Amino acid sequence: MRVLDRLPRGTVVIGGGLVINGLCAYAFITIVARTLGPDAYNPIGLLWAIGFLLGPGLFQPLEQEVARIIASRGAAGLGTMPVVRRAAAIGLAISLVLVACSLLASRWLIDELFDGEVLLLVGMLMLVIGLGAGHLARGLLAGTNRFGGYSRYLLGDGGSRLAIVAVMVLIGVRSSGPFGIAHGLAPILGILIALAPERRLFTDGEPVAWRELSRAMGSLLAASLATAFLLNVSPLAVQILADDQQGDAAGIFLNALLIARVPLFFFQAVQASLLPRLSALAGAGKYDEIWHELRHLLALVVAAGGLAVVGFGFLGPFVVETAFGSGFAVSSRDMALLAVSSAGLMVALTFAQALIACRAQGRMALSWAAGVATFPIAVSFGSDLFLRVEVALIVSVVVSAILMALMFERRIRGEGVAIRKNGSG
Repeated sequence: MRVLDRLPRGTVVIGGGLVINGLCAYAFITIVARTLGPDAYNPIGLLWAIGFLLGPGLFQPLEQEVARIIASRGAAGLGTMPVVRRAAAIGLAISLVLVACSLLASRWLIDELFDGEVLLLVGMLMLVIGLGAGHLARGLLAGTNRFGGYSRYLLGDGGSRLAIVAVMVLIGVRSSGPFGIAHGLAPILGILIALAPERRLFTDGEPVAWRELSRAMGSLLAASLATAFLLNVSPLAVQILADDQQGDAAGIFLNALLIARVPLFFFQAVQASLLPRLSALAGAGKYDEIWHELRHLLALVVAAGGLAVVGFGFLGPFVVETAFGSGFAVSSRDMALLAVSSAGLMVALTFAQALIACRAQGRMALSWAAGVATFPIAVSFGSDLFLRVEVALIVSVVVSAILMALMFERRIRGEGVAIRKNGSG
């Protein structure tokens, strides 16, 4: 119970949805990998990585700002609809830019990444649009403390994807294109399942100024893209660095990464509920309480990350081979190093939420950017394909986490001085 007490409100409810979503996601990947085999599975693995690089990378800031503003307005009795309208306009603009860029690069995407499968490009476009709308819906649900609806979105997204692909396999689908369509359709179905039971979710209220929603969007967008880069760049790096005899390396690496990222996947529940809690404390000027809560959470994160490194180092290769088949085998070293990078990402993401709550989005973005800049430098050393990518990922994450910790400590110290001055004045 003491462990649960350290978690922000809503974590357990969202965590339950993430458990089902995660199981469905891994079942989807397992079924597709076993159905297609390593070579044909490779484009699906890249679609998975690219989709989450583009989707959460661009739309996560929208969710964060919508949740923060709606929660703040809700305390004053103001409605949600003005915020949703503004946010939807911003999300639509981003979606249209992404679609246009993807269509312009369609020939390269189809030939170089998707092995000639046009339907995988269609699936990617569907995924981007669905994730954009999904992050807006998640921000609305989190901002109104409707964590059950947030959990239903996760259930609908994962469950519908698995159900569709299961039907496809049963009727004999053996090409990657239809599986890409299933992957792209799932977030849209998740939105419908999440919002259908909700009542009085969209309420009228005082208009919200554009600047209130967009003021921090630039920094948040840069930070989100940098985060998505570090989360998803490693399989793409493997694909780019692989030689002609390593055509299936990216798919093998991605599946190992997915297993090692299990703790990070469930950490999303903490993220979704942590930001509103820390934002409320920052708004009340209770910076000592922010640091107190953060210390307790960081202790839990470090302990969980350490256990994950040991566990995946011993059991990870067995889990990967059991789930995906002998063609996807990896070493204990690979699994342990990937688990280290996941633990480092959880620490960095914890500090990132604290910096957002303290309105230090620019400092957070700079920290993530430093990690991104470190990756191409670090990956240029070494000859072992997987090892050089794994080490580069760890170094990049550690750089970002250390910088964010220093930025947060400086921010807290500065706010404390300001409060004391105002109090004495």
